[in-house]
Amino acid sequence: MFNPIPLLAAALFSAAPFHPRAAVVLPEDGGPPSIRIAGKASGDITAAQWSVLKTVDLAGCVPDARIVSLTFCIKDCKGKDAMAGGENGMPTDYQRQMIRNLPPGTPFKVQVVVRDAKGKTYDVPEAHFVWKG
Repeated sequence: MFNPIPLLAAALFSAAPFHPRAAVVLPEDGGPPSIRIAGKASGDITAAQWSVLKTVDLAGCVPDARIVSLTFCIKDCKGKDAMAGGENGMPTDYQRQMIRNLPPGTPFKVQVVVRDAKGKTYDVPEAHFVWKG
């Protein structure tokens, strides 16, 4: 007598696994851009991660979208906003030093202006990180 159970089991287990994210259809432009530092959208940044950081990256945006302005914001000793800006996704020496000089546990945020090759500007939410030193 023919038993179809082993055949069905083999067919089910040999199929590619289902990934819920694979079922999500993103817009043609790749979705809204978001900021990444050391592969993270937020959270703790260590001195080791900071020391090898080349650029602040974008995730989910059109391939030709680029950071045209990069700002790191902290609270100074008096609780006022202090900022250091740059013109692209590469942190300046001043920005690098500003973050390295923070006491461990200090939050900072990253703000960017993003444009594509046609000049379209994208709204990118600021990203929040904590310096761990």
